Amino acid sequence: MLENKLYIIEHKEVHGDNVVFSIRQNKSNEIFKAHFPGTPITPGACLIEIARELCEKQIGESVKIQFLKSVKFLNIITPTTNEFLKFDITLSPEGDSTFDTKIQITSDENVYTKIHFKLV
Repeated sequence: MLENKLYIIEHKEVHGDNVVFSIRQNKSNEIFKAHFPGTPITPGACLIEIARELCEKQIGESVKIQFLKSVKFLNIITPTTNEFLKFDITLSPEGDSTFDTKIQITSDENVYTKIHFKLV
């Protein structure tokens, strides 16, 4: 779990199948010292894991990513410039505990990452 280590949830808004989590990155986390020294960048794998954890929190049960349909890194996310991020998540149920999930990560109204995966 990366929550309370790499990020903290600041706010949550729910609108039907859509939920928006506002998070704050912990810019003093060890990962930023290694990725990359002097020029920290939030790793793409961490963004995907944060998205999964936030979906899990919204669904209320443990989920895993069955497969990634697409991931688009449109801009670099840094913990200093983009300390606060919004994860706009649409969870579309597809049957027994399966969700088609679309996530858009933004900061200051700019889109940084788009993720589309299937959760089980």
